[in-house]
Amino acid sequence: MNIQELITLQRGNKQAQSETTIAYRLAKLEKMRKALKGPWKSRLEQALWSDFNKNAAEVNLTELLPTLDNIKLIKQNLKRWTAPQKVKTPLPLLGSTSYTQAEPKGNTLVIAPWNYPIFLSLHPLCTSFAAGNTVILKPSELTPNTSEALRDLIAEIFTPEECSVVLGGVPESTELLKARFDHIFFTGSTHVGQIVMEAASKHLTPVTLELGGKSPTIVDESANGYEAGKRVAWAKFTNAGQICIAPDHVYVHRSQLDAFRKGVKDAVRRHYGEDPTKHEDFVQIVNPRNFDRLNGILEQSKTEAGILDMGGHADSEARKIAPTMVVDPPKDGAFMKEELFGPLLPVFSFTDIAQPLAEINGREHPLVVYIYAKSRRNIKHIQRNTRAGATAVNMSLLQIANNYLPFGGVGHSGIGKTNGHAGFLEFTNTRSAFYQWGPPINNFIAAPYTEGKRKIINFLIKNLY
Repeated sequence: MNIQELITLQRGNKQAQSETTIAYRLAKLEKMRKALKGPWKSRLEQALWSDFNKNAAEVNLTELLPTLDNIKLIKQNLKRWTAPQKVKTPLPLLGSTSYTQAEPKGNTLVIAPWNYPIFLSLHPLCTSFAAGNTVILKPSELTPNTSEALRDLIAEIFTPEECSVVLGGVPESTELLKARFDHIFFTGSTHVGQIVMEAASKHLTPVTLELGGKSPTIVDESANGYEAGKRVAWAKFTNAGQICIAPDHVYVHRSQLDAFRKGVKDAVRRHYGEDPTKHEDFVQIVNPRNFDRLNGILEQSKTEAGILDMGGHADSEARKIAPTMVVDPPKDGAFMKEELFGPLLPVFSFTDIAQPLAEINGREHPLVVYIYAKSRRNIKHIQRNTRAGATAVNMSLLQIANNYLPFGGVGHSGIGKTNGHAGFLEFTNTRSAFYQWGPPINNFIAAPYTEGKRKIINFLIKNLY
């Protein structure tokens, strides 16, 4: 079946899909849950190892576990999320009742990235299907083994008119984006997000864009610099830094700088040994093009100011770049021109918090601002004086694991939210419903406007508002 035939098939099934019962949708998600815990678990683990050497334990922790948690949350709450919600009736509208009802948007398109190809495919797919939509999933061509496994998994659980996978690269994505959908959910780079939004605008299609950006970390004078270094290192070098919410760069108060640097180096040594490029648990860069991009940034940085404090070497055959930390590189240098999305960590020292805040606010709004501090006053000051999709305090990355927290960016780092109920709302239209049961107030205040009616109107304005 070609792309146009698939789109036509799902478009024809839109109404029937919206009328499926909650029990039917949850039964499908239960099949997905059992598949991920059972026969498909090993195939997905093997696929990601083939695509970029991701360890099976890491696949389970970062791909399967959050997907299963999302399914669990949906199963616990879908009946409540889809039920009509009564809203208050103001006094002038006595005799009426009002409700809101979440209804499916219809035909949806999910375009998933390569860095967490299972989680970032199945998370929105399951949520959209649970809301009563049809779904076409376009996984990344950069993880071909995982994408093929996802295609086969989806085909085993869903019928083509419910959920289907389209494999391929830019031509297939371009063809999909020319079609009209009722919602597009995209996770990826800001540049491609702009292309998706432009295509969607031609059909006035609403979008969820989960993007990225240069998420900063601030380690202030009240923090435990050593502990902050360990936590930042774990977050930065997991998946070789190929995470949209990874700490991109760090501002460390000068009084904590030495402790922070030691914490980073001790954590890297503990997790990946003396040479991480030789360690099987340190993930590859996904493909040669991305390796060359990162290695080019690294090599350019060596010609600039700054202290190379850790790493700095790469293995092109293994497609690995050692976790690298550079202290006080130039603010307009190689590290700060674009989102790094790799195992390169620039660290800037400061003595006055106004300096990093000014620099953060001088760039596009990031996906996350990370804060390491013991001072509640400092934490609140940083929160008040920055704008971001999220804030995480004294930990990095783990905010994404809480499905009760809406996740998403602001401006260039994203549009819309995902996770839990927030994700469900992205795939539904909150429809208002107004019911008039008793005599409506317009019988009393419609023209002609007699003296008595004018008194009623003035009474309402004076006493109710």
